[in-house]
Amino acid sequence: MDAIIDLIPPKVAAYIPGLDTSAYVYATGADLINFEKRSLLISAASIVFNPLYWNILARNEYRKKPLQKIFGGSLGATYFFFVTIFSLGILRDFLYERALAEQPHWALLGHPGFKALALVLFGLGQLFVVTSIWALGLVGTYLGDYCGILMSERVTCFPFNVLEDPMYVGSAMAFLGTAIWCESAAGLALSALVWVVYAIALKYEGPFTSMIYEKDAEAKAKREAKEAKETKESKETQETKASVSTPSTPPRKSERLAEAAATAAAATPAAIDNGTATPRRRVAGRKSAIANETLAASPMRVTRSRSKARSEAEGSE
Repeated sequence: MDAIIDLIPPKVAAYIPGLDTSAYVYATGADLINFEKRSLLISAASIVFNPLYWNILARNEYRKKPLQKIFGGSLGATYFFFVTIFSLGILRDFLYERALAEQPHWALLGHPGFKALALVLFGLGQLFVVTSIWALGLVGTYLGDYCGILMSERVTCFPFNVLEDPMYVGSAMAFLGTAIWCESAAGLALSALVWVVYAIALKYEGPFTSMIYEKDAEAKAKREAKEAKETKESKETQETKASVSTPSTPPRKSERLAEAAATAAAATPAAIDNGTATPRRRVAGRKSAIANETLAASPMRVTRSRSKARSEAEGSE
């Protein structure tokens, strides 16, 4: 029977009716945490390693995109993060429970009130984690924005309308609930380490993620401004071409002047051919008439007439 109890996790064994839990080792004071157990240090190392892994690798992916080159795009890199982060999370949880199983129990946490608190913490924590993944989706949860797949808008549904970082908070709550359920002081210490590591990670993740979306918004604004400018220039060019290709309508005054000039050009040759008095002919005719009148009335003409008459008279004599 003792062998069966050793195989059953304490959090399950504590609530099986009639099961003997006398094999549990309880401690007090400084003996509540056994630092000589390697499983405790390995669990602490995995808790610290996981956030470092995805933060360092994700930032490098955002700047240099090595995973996108290897896996052929943003989606392949995101799936790589999903597989590795999810697997490391399962390994971390396994190492955590193994470490608690090798640590002494704290009798104080065996109170039914603490057991109920453990259930509430674990249940709410898992609810926050699962609903966060559901709200963000696989790509949003596993660093798709670091791989170039950005969400179109901020997620405001549950649990993000209750907590700013529900996934980290929920995970820490689940760790704490497990520690209380297992009556482990070492589990409380590891849960505190989980929260400290997450808090530090958020100090770096939050601003960096905000920077990614701010840069994307600036790039979109520049693209829209450039497209609007190109559209405006294209429209102006089309309007200019249309105005050049369409002949302008001459004013009515110009039409009348052109018609008068054409009429005058057509009438002038005919007038000259018919002998009609043109302005130049009228001047010439007027000069001829004046010249005739002058000759008729001039003294020379009279004298010549008298001389001719005298010579005729003398000849007749």
